[in-house]
Amino acid sequence: MSYRTSRRRFLVGAGAAALALPTLELFAPRTARAAGPPPRLLAYYFPNGRRPEWWVPSGGQGNLSFPGQASALQPFAGQVLALQNLSNNAAIKSPGAAHAMGTGTVMTGTAISTVAGGVVENSVSLDQLLVQQLAPQTRFNSLQWSAGEPGPCDVGGSSCAYTQSLSWTGKASPLVATIDPRVAFERLFGRGVDGLEGDAAELRRITKRSVIDMVDADAKALQTILGKTDRETLSDYFDALRDLEKSLDAGDSACAAEATPPVPGLDYPGRVAAFHELIRLAFLCDQTRFLTFMVEFGLSGRSHDFLGAPGGHHALSHFGDQGAKDRLEKVETWQNKQLGALLGLLRDTPGSEGGSLLDETIVLAIPSMGEGSSHDHGHNCPMLFGGAGVIAADGRKIAFPGDAPARLTDLHVSLLKAYGVEGSFGKDGAIFGDDGVAPIDGVVL
Repeated sequence: MSYRTSRRRFLVGAGAAALALPTLELFAPRTARAAGPPPRLLAYYFPNGRRPEWWVPSGGQGNLSFPGQASALQPFAGQVLALQNLSNNAAIKSPGAAHAMGTGTVMTGTAISTVAGGVVENSVSLDQLLVQQLAPQTRFNSLQWSAGEPGPCDVGGSSCAYTQSLSWTGKASPLVATIDPRVAFERLFGRGVDGLEGDAAELRRITKRSVIDMVDADAKALQTILGKTDRETLSDYFDALRDLEKSLDAGDSACAAEATPPVPGLDYPGRVAAFHELIRLAFLCDQTRFLTFMVEFGLSGRSHDFLGAPGGHHALSHFGDQGAKDRLEKVETWQNKQLGALLGLLRDTPGSEGGSLLDETIVLAIPSMGEGSSHDHGHNCPMLFGGAGVIAADGRKIAFPGDAPARLTDLHVSLLKAYGVEGSFGKDGAIFGDDGVAPIDGVVL
């Protein structure tokens, strides 16, 4: 194991904070945003694909109609921009392991050359590039949550990082999602003291700060004996230390909200609902402005018995008979209801600038692929909700021909534009990932 990798893991363990790669000259913002905070960004991920006939609305601007399986989204038909037939070329060009490659590239847009031997490679994801560009002053630069549980890591020896991480700070740096809502609550409101109270809590906080001080001094001492290139690689550790320090200082994290910790022993639907409330609180209390949530990990084999839909979700996505397809329909319908419930929470919570949290948040609802039975990476159908005054989520659909889909990475470029970020970030001068070169007309206002 390299020195750098072991240090990274140590820092994560010391403070349970996500790490950000150092800001590089390459990533210097080329344009300045107007004064005021940027919109929040929530990426809400669905595993095992999404069948368009159960997901994509019909009709034109101002008259969108969601199919029955997605009727929970109908109340938000005036706050959505639906996109149909976007090709995740990075997944198509990556080897095998369709679910690992779909989940692993859907936010990075970068093809992965091999999964053999558990090799981990990728590039920075959309959310983390925005974090690097905008340097948010919130307590947490970003948060990564999932209601899933560790499961299969896909074929070919592929790393679990590809199916269990949406956010990547760089080439081989996935950010691991927190899967326990009580742990997530503790990070938001417990000042990093692991649920302790009184003197024990203060001792835990002081101990963690002393670890930070030790690592800080150690890293600075190393700079005196390392060459220029190695000194530069240490900058991400100083960034990590600053993140850890912020995570130990709750400050006004409780804000005006009544924050009640999730009860222990929640079942899966209960964990999803708990994370939804935590998303609302994290945004309401301005703990972060960038968050990814996986309703379940990629290649999910969860059996949704509570819906009367037994059988692993992944297996159902490759239904072999009508009965299995009917059970898959129940699963996708339920997941659409969960997105609708979260959107309702954000819509019904006042924001800080006169609108609702949904108005002030860009919600990117993104499946791992198109329909799952054929692992269709060429026809993904993400949706954007909210983002009032920034994106054109005002009840319209942009549908590309099935035989001439647009690039998924161009949606990422569009969102970079929405945040005032321009530049050359990908391979061979692409703006994002491998092939994102231009915004999609009609996404950004």
